[in-house]
Amino acid sequence: MNFKIGDKVRFLNEKGEGIVSKIINKTTLGITIEDGFELPFAISQLLLIYDESRIQSSVKYVEEQSVPLLEKKNLKPSKIVEPEGVYLAFSPEKENDIAHSDFNVWMINNTSYQVLFTYSIFSNDGFKTLETGNIDAFEHELIETIDRKLLSESSTFKIDALFFDEKEHTHQLPISEVIKLKPIKLYKENAFSENRFISEKSLIINVSEINGIKSEELYPPDMDLSKILFQKQTKMETSKKSKPHVSNNPAYEMEIDLHIEELMENYSGMSNAEIIQIQLKHFQNVLDKAINDRYRSLVVIHGVGNGRLKQEVRAIIASYNNLKMHDGSYSKYGFGATEIIIN
Repeated sequence: MNFKIGDKVRFLNEKGEGIVSKIINKTTLGITIEDGFELPFAISQLLLIYDESRIQSSVKYVEEQSVPLLEKKNLKPSKIVEPEGVYLAFSPEKENDIAHSDFNVWMINNTSYQVLFTYSIFSNDGFKTLETGNIDAFEHELIETIDRKLLSESSTFKIDALFFDEKEHTHQLPISEVIKLKPIKLYKENAFSENRFISEKSLIINVSEINGIKSEELYPPDMDLSKILFQKQTKMETSKKSKPHVSNNPAYEMEIDLHIEELMENYSGMSNAEIIQIQLKHFQNVLDKAINDRYRSLVVIHGVGNGRLKQEVRAIIASYNNLKMHDGSYSKYGFGATEIIIN
């Protein structure tokens, strides 16, 4: 979205409004707030407040900046504000003949960081990396064009990404996500919509959001951290003692599903931090039971999602000396499960 000095904006992540008083760079604006102070804000965290005079000036601004592509395709900028993160986009090369069109694949960096990425496709028994690169903040890049005849063979993608910035910045975990796309989605006209990332109508897939749950949010703010560490240390010392298995009977193999709808009947209104706290608490309780009852294995269904739950689950597993882990059966769980072997 294009902002001009004098525009009135609303803050997305906090209460309040302000006026654009300086254009610092292509991703950051200076906003003057009520008390007269000018503060820097990322463009992605601002929402333009429209009125008639702004709409008229916006039309004039577009004409002055010579953006013929939007006019040619009769597209309007989307008013939906997507979360910061990495996205994949699929757009038909022949917009008026989707049934016979090949498809462009775009990598979108909707963050204030630079992103180092790899783009891979599942082939035969493993992933083949087709593209690696670096995308600047709030930019996009055309990765490849997929022949429509090969869609069924090229419908599972893996995206790995690292976030960095030459300036002082907040740490972001790397992402490694597998995206499974049903090819039939690309043959429906209503699957493609206008968006603020690229000029073509596209199917947009959110690979991973950033600024998600922080590790400290997994515990209530009023909980004493020293007690948490003591409890964890005590639990690890008692649980890590290897015990012989009672039997090789399959009855001593356990499976749990951590999807929140499997754990609670009503979770509406809960934050992501609260949900993941419940999921991890349930996982820890079941893991302790499996170890104490001498189970052979435990399969944890965590789903694919943005990978946060999987990362936290595997971090807990790695803290035990007597546990080994690997991906769960692909034929049974896809990419959404981890199997724990209890020694």
